[in-house]
Amino acid sequence: MIRPELPLFCKPVVGHRYFTYATFLNSIEHLLNLFEKDIYDFAPIGKSVKNNSIYKLTLGTGATKIFMWSQMHGNESTTTRSLFYFINWFLNSDLIHDYKLYIIPVLNPDGLNQWTRENANGIDLNRDAQALSQPESKLLRAAFDSFEPDFCFNLHDQRTIYGTPDGTKAVQCSFLSPAANESREVTPARLAAMNVINSIVNDVSDYVNGAVGRYDDRFNVNCVGDTFQSFNVPTILFEAGQANMDYYRFSTVDLMFESLKSALVATKVTHQVKSDHVLRVYEAITTIETNFTDVLIKNVPSGNEVVNLSIMYQEGVNDGTLYFVPILSGINDLSVKNAHRVIDFRDAGAVLDFEIFTGQEFVSKSLEIDIFY
Repeated sequence: MIRPELPLFCKPVVGHRYFTYATFLNSIEHLLNLFEKDIYDFAPIGKSVKNNSIYKLTLGTGATKIFMWSQMHGNESTTTRSLFYFINWFLNSDLIHDYKLYIIPVLNPDGLNQWTRENANGIDLNRDAQALSQPESKLLRAAFDSFEPDFCFNLHDQRTIYGTPDGTKAVQCSFLSPAANESREVTPARLAAMNVINSIVNDVSDYVNGAVGRYDDRFNVNCVGDTFQSFNVPTILFEAGQANMDYYRFSTVDLMFESLKSALVATKVTHQVKSDHVLRVYEAITTIETNFTDVLIKNVPSGNEVVNLSIMYQEGVNDGTLYFVPILSGINDLSVKNAHRVIDFRDAGAVLDFEIFTGQEFVSKSLEIDIFY
């Protein structure tokens, strides 16, 4: 996969997991200034809880309308970074005449700044689709209603805990055609979304460092994707995950860029699909399970026996820097089948130099497990 280069002024965003909202706005405005103003519109559509302006970006003049939003969870920045590459690619392509895009690149600026999933009122915006209790949720619904999209792309990150059911591979990204009702009926909108996902998986399979998965489709009417699918608008959930030790998710940024390109083109061919074939291919995509940990230390001496230690990295922002803090999350946890880094204590030449601090923070110099940024 060869990713096109972006100007250096984009690096403060695309080169980091964490960046401030002000940094994001500065970078995207500089990027857009490279193009003629008549092919895009970047403008505020309302305010967040903390009075940050939330922006829309409209691109293209075509008949097929795609609505996409990213970072409704403030600590999920990978797809926002991918959007920089996607926007640059789209505006340099002939597709601007085929599609009209409405993008909210950051729906939750307050959560972005604080690196929290929730908004400034402590509300998960992806559980507010019915109550519409938050200003950010109301803006998203108003944009959906006014734009009347043909497809929706709901852009997220997923945690490092997901693997294939057998535990052999980490899930680097996953997709979902959300259920539209409790019975999880395959409605025409769901089928159209499934067909797009099938195209994505086919197109990106050679680029994946782990596995491409199919996210769980239990219906929750409070989730935005489920709600929009229930309105008969094909909606696709994008979940950017991780494989190996790529905690800055550079390879996943590339993967989601390719996924967005593939998805865009695939929206044009949904009228040609055969339902049985689409469903069969979609259901062949592996499901995912919460069976991974960040570091698994096997065969650690403990009295007269040996134990397996599970370590998870806890993310936190301090003075503008994102830190990854190793936390002892389990001992002989039977739900853990694999890890992004597996250490066999018998083979590592390690010593019992483990230190466990307040909050189960775990450090081992011999195993090179410590806080990093």
